[in-house]
Amino acid sequence: MPPQAPGAQTAEPDTAALLQAAAQAGSPITGRMLETFRADGLIPHPHRAGYRGRAPVWRYPSGTELQLVALLRWRRRSKDPDLLKVLLWLDGFAIAPSAVRTALAHQLQIMADAMEREISQHARRLGLDPADGTARSRAIDALGQTIAAKRGTTPLPRRSRVAAQDRDRAVTLMIRTFGLGETLHGTAEDAAVVERVLGLAPNGRRNTIADTGPWMTGPAEDLLDAAGIVGLPHLLAAVNDASDADLMAARQTVAALFRHLPLMIRMLGAMFGDDNYTGLAGMRQIDQHPESLTYIVPLVIAMLKAGWKENLDAVTAALSPFPDLAERAQHLLDLPSATLTANLAEQPTVARERVQRIIDAAIEGQFDTYPVASRHEGLNTDPAQGSPS
Repeated sequence: MPPQAPGAQTAEPDTAALLQAAAQAGSPITGRMLETFRADGLIPHPHRAGYRGRAPVWRYPSGTELQLVALLRWRRRSKDPDLLKVLLWLDGFAIAPSAVRTALAHQLQIMADAMEREISQHARRLGLDPADGTARSRAIDALGQTIAAKRGTTPLPRRSRVAAQDRDRAVTLMIRTFGLGETLHGTAEDAAVVERVLGLAPNGRRNTIADTGPWMTGPAEDLLDAAGIVGLPHLLAAVNDASDADLMAARQTVAALFRHLPLMIRMLGAMFGDDNYTGLAGMRQIDQHPESLTYIVPLVIAMLKAGWKENLDAVTAALSPFPDLAERAQHLLDLPSATLTANLAEQPTVARERVQRIIDAAIEGQFDTYPVASRHEGLNTDPAQGSPS
């Protein structure tokens, strides 16, 4: 059954209809699971619509089937009720902003507590008292060195050559600024090393796209100065203080960053033959990791509160064409080989090579977009509020 827009279904489903929708979506469930979903606030409660004889007839709000199918698809990625609420809210379902706010605050607090445990554990390994300020500082340095030394699949893959001592320093600075929200007076050299460790530089400051210049143009120190806005404690405060209107205003930009930004990164990486062409390779798969929303939503809220709306609107607008571009890339696969070859023969060598890389990436599924019916095909949003209209 093809996806339908909100409001396309007017009938109010009963429990049997919900169970049937789940089975048709390939995720059969039981009535007991529906009870759990209701208790967790992941689907709405039914209301008594009348009686069949003396037995009450319970029905759910119209569209609950779509919400249930979306929920079941997301549960293949995560079973966490907090994260599932955020995902359903981002999809445009009727999840109350207050529930999203509580879920985000809970998840951020878990992250903050986990970081504090790591610091305390490193202090104890050094034979230090975690409650002592000097000992805590030494433990943070030790934690930075541990993370910096990790290889393989880590949050900080090695995208450029950085001396071990500089890498240790950069990771420690990131823990202090982005993790702990400390206000530091890092030097331009410190900030430049942080950019390289994150993979932002040199590509983000060097590579151009079409007629536009590199996207990174400001002083490197701005990255560290932003800690007062995007540091974890500040994100937690921003979420706790966020109004319902703040959440709704953030939703459209969040959707663009979560769905369209990684698509852009993958498309440009394929076109230019460099996964980190934009300097943003660290975010090229965030759409495959829904837990990233725990950080992205508070980040956008904090930026909006800091007066960055114009910047965020510009980013949202710049990312909006990429789903259509990805669809066009997929259509290249439908062209007869002879037609494609003939069309490419007329192009310069560089253009032919880029198109071939795009085709190869499309075959590999790199441009597959958000593939669930829960997205509500045809969902209309108010650009000012990001809310269903």
